[in-house]
Amino acid sequence: MKMKVIQIALASACIAALSQASFTKTSPGWLSYVADQWFDSYGELSWEQEKAHLDNFAIALQQDPNLIGNIIVYAGRRSCANEARDRARRARKYLTETLGIQASRIKWLDGGYREELTIILQPVPAGAPELTASPTLKPSEVRIIKNCKLKTPKPGKRGSKFFRRRE
Repeated sequence: MKMKVIQIALASACIAALSQASFTKTSPGWLSYVADQWFDSYGELSWEQEKAHLDNFAIALQQDPNLIGNIIVYAGRRSCANEARDRARRARKYLTETLGIQASRIKWLDGGYREELTIILQPVPAGAPELTASPTLKPSEVRIIKNCKLKTPKPGKRGSKFFRRRE
């Protein structure tokens, strides 16, 4: 168990270090970013793995109180109804209720659809232009599964998928 905690801590530290390297400081407290160089992005992960990404995102936001955290979620080609919205809301809830980030500092955007589920985490300076979505699929190219339910695993459950799809 201790080894697993150490591995998670080391992985989190590596993600944080790599994420910080993708920014270039332009002036104190302001970060510049390029649309194809996000702070962090990921796809279909277990809840435990997603929380590690969100933990690192929260650390970046805590280091600079002038940053606003943006969460952009793109549902995949085969998606549950409202999947992007539900995932964004769950990530925001974890950041605010569990990690203590002020709700006013977290924005989320349903990005539409891409080939695969994609979640992008991007801090930006307060007052920066709003981030925009860049979907790659039209809604007509997507198969929506209506009988799904977002699952937040109970503590101690590992590797659970977020949605249980029934066809």
